[in-house]
Order: sequence, then structure tokens, then C-alpha cells
Amino acid sequence: MAEYAAVPSSALVPAAGLDPVFAAVLPDAGLVPYHSIEAAKDLLRPGATVVVIGIGGLGQFAIELLRELTGATVIALDIKDDLLAAIKDKVSYAFRSDDPAVAAQVLKVTEGYGADVVFDIVGNTATLALAAAVVAPYGAIRAPGLSNGVFQFETNQLSTSLPWGASITRPYSGTHKNLHDLVALAKTGRIRANLTPYTFDQALLALDDLEAGKINGRAVIKMS
Repeated sequence: MAEYAAVPSSALVPAAGLDPVFAAVLPDAGLVPYHSIEAAKDLLRPGATVVVIGIGGLGQFAIELLRELTGATVIALDIKDDLLAAIKDKVSYAFRSDDPAVAAQVLKVTEGYGADVVFDIVGNTATLALAAAVVAPYGAIRAPGLSNGVFQFETNQLSTSLPWGASITRPYSGTHKNLHDLVALAKTGRIRANLTPYTFDQALLALDDLEAGKINGRAVIKMS
């Protein structure tokens, strides 16, 4: 949050034509889910089912990108009713992630099979366990969330903590090419973001609002 920053020119991606407030969130809130989706694209064939856990700034981007880049059925999970209500028209199903029956709900709508891919944008112990409970055999869990979660699984034949063949990885950020591709997609106008702008002298207010849970998308501080 400085008035000026010096960076190598090789790190820059041209974004002419984009609203700077929107462009500002692409290298973080946009790039993380974009990279995670690209890493699982072999499983995101038409007819696949995807679960997104956590519908904050990154999760909302994940839904936008999944709608645009795949033909997958999207199931959104979150603990906030207002967030689920905000995206209900963009997904096939939306459930409370803290509902004790949520895993059963996901399995029911997938006819007992589970999700081909689960994106855990939260990454705490409860959401990791939920991801493992709803992922399909030979499916994939991508967990970019950084909430100090712990997941433990057993390697005996009767283990049920993770289905046979399922994988779990921790994608982080994205590649330079990912960012170029994401910016190109953003320039088409086919993806949007829920943004709350603040002026530079409101920076501390932005942090307070984030801590208080008042931001349902992404906060952006702009110079004027």
C-alpha cells in the first residue's frame, strides 16, 4: 500500500483497457483459482462436477472461471447465507458448509459418486475433511486455502478418509503465462468480480472492514 512501487519490467503484464480496480485483483484473487483450475483441467470435462468450498473473493472468482472455462456442474459451499445467496444463480447447487448433512447433500446430487474436483479455498481442518468426504474416487482436491488446516489419511485397505485414487495438492499462486491468459480473458468482459473500493486514506478502514467480515468479495485500495 504505497504510492509508488518499482518492479522489473519482465514482471508486468499489459492490462490496457481494464478498469484498474478490477485489474488490481487479477494477480491474486483471480490468479490463484485460475491456476488451480488449469492444474485440474484434465478432470474438468463436460459433465464433471466441481465443489468450491469458500465463496469469498477467491471462491467467487473460481465460480466465474469455472462457468467460463468448463462445462462442469458447480456446487458452492460456504458458512454465510448472504454469500450463498449472492451466487445462487451462477451455480447448480449452494449449501451451507457447516451443515452436518452437507456431505450427504453433495453425494445425493452427484448420485452417490462425489465431485470430480474439489477446490478448498478455505483450507482449515474442517474444510479439508469435508473436501475428502465429497471427492469422488480418482478425483482431485486442490487446496490453495491457507487457514492452517491439518489433514491426515490412512493407508490401510479399509481407510475411508480419502477415496481410492483421489489426490490432494496445494497449488500456490500461478505462472506468468496464467496471468497473461487471465488478463486476456478479463479483457473480453466475460468475467466479473465483487469489489469494494477504498481511497488511499481509507486503507485502515479497509483492513477494519475485512477483519469485521464486512467484505463479501475483494477490497481494493485506489489512489483517488
